[in-house]
Amino acid sequence: MESIFRKSSNKFIIEEIASVLDNHSIGYEIVDNEKDFDPSFVSNPGKIEYQLLVSRNDFEMASQVISDFYAHEISIPEDYYLLEYSNEDLKDILFKKDEWNEFDYEAARKILKSRGKDLTDEELSSLNEKRLQSLKNDYEKPEQVKNYILFGYIFAIIGCVVSLFWGILIFVSYAIALVFIKLKKQLPNGERVYYFNEKDRNHGKRILKLSLLFTAFWILFFILRTYF
Repeated sequence: MESIFRKSSNKFIIEEIASVLDNHSIGYEIVDNEKDFDPSFVSNPGKIEYQLLVSRNDFEMASQVISDFYAHEISIPEDYYLLEYSNEDLKDILFKKDEWNEFDYEAARKILKSRGKDLTDEELSSLNEKRLQSLKNDYEKPEQVKNYILFGYIFAIIGCVVSLFWGILIFVSYAIALVFIKLKKQLPNGERVYYFNEKDRNHGKRILKLSLLFTAFWILFFILRTYF
């Protein structure tokens, strides 16, 4: 099974990474949406995203060879913007490696080393593990998650009634429930996990049960009211 190894709006970056994988006989596939042309791409080329897919079994090896390549090939220009970053900002780059490209990650390591703040392989490994756990359990916007759960419960109870004014509203709670139960995300190491933590997935299951219960209740209510 193939997973997204890298993605970028810069085709050169993807092709460079692909060439490194080629040199190490690691299979890959490049997917782009360039052929799904939209006239707005002309003024906003950032809408074009290139993805490089790698087999889940090759993920670790591919990550290592790419890291080794950039670690040896990197040469930081004298006016490079990361040179103005504080040590804490640079460490944040190392922590959020998945949000940066390989060049910036290795540049951050090199700058920290030049400042006498080099991190050992063990410390980097610990940072990577903490990041994975953070991505597994934390949300970028936790308040939105709470609001969606609240809306799910509300529409589970009254959705059938409200849908009398706009029919599609009966499906709101079902949609929210299924998203909370089924939605998955990919971690930087290629692993796919549920997007929502177990506690919130249980909320999704309860919302689904309530949706079924109250849909049946309101349907029965209107039938009895109509004929009796």
